[in-house]
Amino acid sequence: MYTVKVYVNHGYYQYQVAEMAQAIDHGEVIMSNQTYRRVNRSGEVEFHHVYKVKVCGEGLETDYPDEFKRT
Repeated sequence: MYTVKVYVNHGYYQYQVAEMAQAIDHGEVIMSNQTYRRVNRSGEVEFHHVYKVKVCGEGLETDYPDEFKRT
């Protein structure tokens, strides 16, 4: 299982998907639109502005680690 964390201005929403490729696809689509759409408990559709998405799970290591530098 992979967890997709969608960061909005007041915290983050998260949900799980079964496949790594599916989780990465979700993250890419959400970030390309910068919008997270969800249905709340009242059955209303909400749209939230997104500033970051994280995918968490096994097997996400990289052969190309990067390093952030502040300018």
